[in-house]
Amino acid sequence: MHFSRLRSFNSPTFPAVDASTSQRRAVAFFFLVALVSTALVGCFGGKGDSDAVAAVSSPAVEKATSEALQELQRLTVLNGKPNATLCFLGVSGQGDLGGLSEAARQQIETSSSFRLLEKSAVQAALKESDVRANNLFIPAERKKFVAALGEPVDYLLAGYVERGTVPTAGAQADASEDAPKVKIFKLELVELETNRKFEFVAPLGG
Repeated sequence: MHFSRLRSFNSPTFPAVDASTSQRRAVAFFFLVALVSTALVGCFGGKGDSDAVAAVSSPAVEKATSEALQELQRLTVLNGKPNATLCFLGVSGQGDLGGLSEAARQQIETSSSFRLLEKSAVQAALKESDVRANNLFIPAERKKFVAALGEPVDYLLAGYVERGTVPTAGAQADASEDAPKVKIFKLELVELETNRKFEFVAPLGG
């Protein structure tokens, strides 16, 4: 009598679950996980990150590029070379800020005070001459590149993303050296005939 009660207490019965019910529960659980994952991606990645990058990078690219174009226009007028040739080498060190190079190039293309070399022509000449873009500031390397390009180059423009200081008007050299380092977008413009270099810097933040 006691044993039968014990067996009844320790061996409860549960309602049977058919296969279709189990499948429905599995599918529902899968969609729940997918929904949560999508929400997390929206918060920590994807479009949210792209928007944040664009908000930070666009003003910096626009500022530095505008200043570079103004200086380039001044030089072409001063030197009497309205059809001067500009070789834009792109932007190095962009990392997760991809797209800065293309944004700068699109802005450069809006100017009519010089002739911008085609991106494909520059890449083909670099490959043919076996010269790295950052070595074009070396006269011997540049000579090989120009020979492969088949036409003269008056100006080089190269962009960089790095940590540095942002110069302020009237700031002394020693004071700027003590300024905190921040992530910057920098354009370097080189006038090849005189080898003069001009820098244009804007803070990216971070």
